[in-house]
Amino acid sequence: MHVRLAVPEDTDRLLELMEGLARYEDYIDQFAVTRESILEHGFSDNRLFTAFVAEHEDDLVGMAVTYPIHWTYTLRPKLVLKELFVVEAARNMGAGKALMASVTAHARSIGASEVTWTVMTGNAAAESFYRSLGGLPDRKWNNWTLNLDT
Repeated sequence: MHVRLAVPEDTDRLLELMEGLARYEDYIDQFAVTRESILEHGFSDNRLFTAFVAEHEDDLVGMAVTYPIHWTYTLRPKLVLKELFVVEAARNMGAGKALMASVTAHARSIGASEVTWTVMTGNAAAESFYRSLGGLPDRKWNNWTLNLDT
């Protein structure tokens, strides 16, 4: 399994992987990401996210999408893992671990104090995976949402 920084030529497959996650987490009806938005927000001079891709036998089988929060109480950035997804056929082949290793290395390279992410309620497989890497649920904070579209 090989993980690398995504490049603009990966955009179409990256979009497919993002759609796969949206289907898995059941928000495909609200999914608004386009090829153009990935190019603009992931590969322009003012990019908003960094993506890593996992390759197996010349196919992209997984992705990790991250963005930094630059201003935190520690005066060090925090790296947010927004999306981690591996296609079903490539699960248990090390893609997730390899992607997380790249995310962690990236976090260290920007001087981040931590990597943070959310896990969909009831996704025991994800919880087990993240625990196997040393991740722990945040017992101090709960995620809250204020929907501005309703």
